[in-house]
Order: sequence, then C-alpha cells, then structure tokens
Amino acid sequence: MSARRPTAIVAAHIVGALALGASPVSAQSTGDAARGRQVYERYCIQCHGARGDGAGEVARWSQPKPRDFRQGVYKFSSTRYGSLPTTADLDRVIQDGLYGTRMPPFAALSTRERRDVIAFLQTLSPRWRTEEPAKPIAIPAEPAPTRESVTQGRELFEANCSKCHGDGTGNGASGGKLVDDWGTAITPANLTLGRGKWARTARDIYLRTMNGINGTPMPESGDALTPEQVWQVAHYVQALGAWAGSTAELRKVAGELPPPSAAVP
Repeated sequence: MSARRPTAIVAAHIVGALALGASPVSAQSTGDAARGRQVYERYCIQCHGARGDGAGEVARWSQPKPRDFRQGVYKFSSTRYGSLPTTADLDRVIQDGLYGTRMPPFAALSTRERRDVIAFLQTLSPRWRTEEPAKPIAIPAEPAPTRESVTQGRELFEANCSKCHGDGTGNGASGGKLVDDWGTAITPANLTLGRGKWARTARDIYLRTMNGINGTPMPESGDALTPEQVWQVAHYVQALGAWAGSTAELRKVAGELPPPSAAVP
C-alpha cells in the first residue's frame, strides 16, 4: 500500500466530518453497541484497528498513536485522574477531535451514531463492566484574570509545572524522558501555541491542571493546589499564547516576567 493512501483516508474522513450543529449526548445516554460497531468500522477502524487496539492501518503514520481502547484509559475527561470518563467526555472528543493529531472532528455524526459508537467502545474494555465513571469535578466560577493572578500563576507554574513544561514550550529538564502508559515516548505540551489537543479556554486549562491527563505523567494537582491557585496557573498559561480569552495586555505581563528556571539550557 502506498504511503499516500492512509493520508487520503484520513483526509476524506476529515472533510466528511466537518459539519456544525450536532447536539450533545447527555452523560446518561445509552446506545446500541451493535449499531455502534458499524459506525466504528466505517469511521474508526483504519486508525484504532479491528480489535480496538490502536493498531489500524494508519497507526504507523500517526503520532501520537491512536488510542488502545482495550485498557479503558482515556486521556481527557472531566473525572479525576484514573477514573473512567463520562459519556459526555467521550462525545466531546468525537465531536471536536484532538487538535494537532490525526483524530479529526466527527461533528457530522448524528447524536444516535455518536451514542452508539460510544456504547461499542465500552464493550472493548472490561473496566466498563466493573466500574462506573466518577462524578465530574466541580469547576468554580472563574475569577477575572489580572496582572496579579498571572504573576502568581507564574510562581506556581515554576514550582509545579516547569520541570516538564520549562518556559512553557515543553523544554523542561524532564521533558525528554517521559513515557505514557502505552510505552510511547511523549513530549510535554507547548503551551505557547494558544491551544492544546483538547484544551481551548481557561476553563479547559483549569480542568487539565486539576485532573491531569490519564495514562500520562501529567498528574492531577487537586491535592497540591487550591482552586484559586489552579485558576492562577490557568491564567498564566493563557497569557503565554493566544488562547481564547487571552489579551495582549496579559501576554505583555507574562512576557515581562522572568522565565521559569527549569528550562533546558
């Protein structure tokens, strides 16, 4: 098979999937796994494989690798680190895709199709038969970002995040030594790009800082930082790039602060 074919397959699905107006699936929705298997075989199998092991025909050209659903570990959820995600969490990834990866947005799928394919995914790991998704963490109202919150956020970032994320570009001293739960070498996110694979807003940054990222060395910080402090970290990260809600004034504040000291020389 030529190297062009996998790219063409993915491109075709991206073009076919880019549509607006899909309604959200509720956290309590249940689907039909048999119908969901048909949706999976049409849209997902080329990356995630016939067994859901992440070894589809396109996987060799993908970085990061497609998810292996058999472990029941999903990186992005609203539940605490290590917990199963909610149906709504899975639905968001299916609808929006993951920025900078081969996982495209499938917003063109109907609510029923998304509900059904999620039901099928839940047959691929025994975790779904013995565990329930944890309750999503509560996100308090966001305080207004200020010079003071960005400054304090930089200090907290220095103490808690710079070992991996360095000056925000992912150049921390430990950044080149990280491996995820699937044995794949990974690099910390470049937070200066203005968005992450999943995160777009300060609220998203808050959730990822608080919950961590399942299956990776990115830990939860709920026991180490207060909600107020997590918001301060979120506002500092937001000021590192053109994130949604970021302002030129706050980016100027962040730019004038001394960089975290854990960057690689």
